[in-house]
Amino acid sequence: MFINRKGLKISVLMALMLLLAGCGPSDERLVGPYLLAHIDSQEDMYLCYELPEGNCVGRIQKTVFAVGWDERYIVAKRHPDNDRKIVQYFFLEMEKDSVTGPMTEESFHQHARLLGLPAFSKTIRQLE
Repeated sequence: MFINRKGLKISVLMALMLLLAGCGPSDERLVGPYLLAHIDSQEDMYLCYELPEGNCVGRIQKTVFAVGWDERYIVAKRHPDNDRKIVQYFFLEMEKDSVTGPMTEESFHQHARLLGLPAFSKTIRQLE
C-alpha cells in the first residue's frame, strides 16, 4: 500500500488550520459559558455568553479592561467605547444571566459590600 506522505502532511496541516480558525486568541473563557472576547482589536474587548453553536451574545459591551469572578458573579470595569476618561462598573449574576450597571465606583462598592461581589482578578494593562 502506497501512502503519499507529502499529501498527508498537507491534509493534516489544513485540518489543523481549519480547527484553530474557530478558536481565536482573543477569546478567553472566564467561567461557564462566559467569555472575554474581541473581534478586531483589543479596544473591542467585551464580555459575552457563548451559545451551544459557538456564537457569543454580548453581555457587557466594549471596552472591558478588568474582570473578576466567583461561583455566583462576574464583575467588570469598562471604558465605554474606549473613552479612558470614563470608568463604568458592572456585575453579572450568572444564575439569572442578569447584568447590573453601568454604575459609579461608589455605587459598585456599595453593591460589593452588600452582595459579597468578587474582587477584580484580571486587568488588561494596555486598556486600563
